[in-house]
Amino acid sequence: TSKMKFAIASALFLCLMRGIATTNYCDPKLCAEGEEHIGCDNDGSFLEKCSDDARLLEIDEDAQDAFVAGHNAVRQQWASGNGKIPEQACRMATVHWDDELASLAELNVKQCQMKHDDCHSTSEYPNSGQNLYFTGHKGGSPPDLHTVIDKALESWASEGDFVNKGFLAAYPDNYEGPTIAHFTMVAQELNVAVGCAVSNYVNDDGFNVFLVACNYATTNFITLPVYRACASSAEECATGTNPDYPALCSSKEDVQYH
Repeated sequence: TSKMKFAIASALFLCLMRGIATTNYCDPKLCAEGEEHIGCDNDGSFLEKCSDDARLLEIDEDAQDAFVAGHNAVRQQWASGNGKIPEQACRMATVHWDDELASLAELNVKQCQMKHDDCHSTSEYPNSGQNLYFTGHKGGSPPDLHTVIDKALESWASEGDFVNKGFLAAYPDNYEGPTIAHFTMVAQELNVAVGCAVSNYVNDDGFNVFLVACNYATTNFITLPVYRACASSAEECATGTNPDYPALCSSKEDVQYH
């Protein structure tokens, strides 16, 4: 019937809009041998171990903008040479929001545990990276979504205190110092995209938990740069700079991420 055709067309449109119908997540080519993709045979439900009141927070356009702006602000700070290390970035990309990365981040936070996926790559981003953040509260009013977003970015950015010039030039091998991987993911020069999700649930200890997952276009590669340094920021950007973040390349820059 025409109503049924409309319903099917609408459902397909919604799937395509969210990016979840464009990739076969059970395709073994997406993951390394022995790894399971978070999206393979996943119906999108919360795991049974999650509390009955577990919920996914709505990441509306304002929240998306907060995630993107938070990332680009950190990138601008470091790319302009105003981070802990006064090294200006030759060609650091501007981050934009990606719905498919966000839809896969939702599957992570619906596990109600702070655990990285074995694999969450997409056809567009075959080496997608991931950052996680967890905060728990007892008593009082829980934080609002934008506070959680701000705290997640602050936590990840704070790891920049432990980075040195050598780490920026080549991500360290066999590194055993304080955690830097969240910061380097945020500051990775080739990261053009991010998609995030936030869940809220009560854990076994009675804490009101907010779990944040952000998935990225690419990840950290040992011995490859977090970002390359030049005498002045954005001097290798072929399309000019972002008017809001002048140390970053414009959003039109054709970045060949890994």
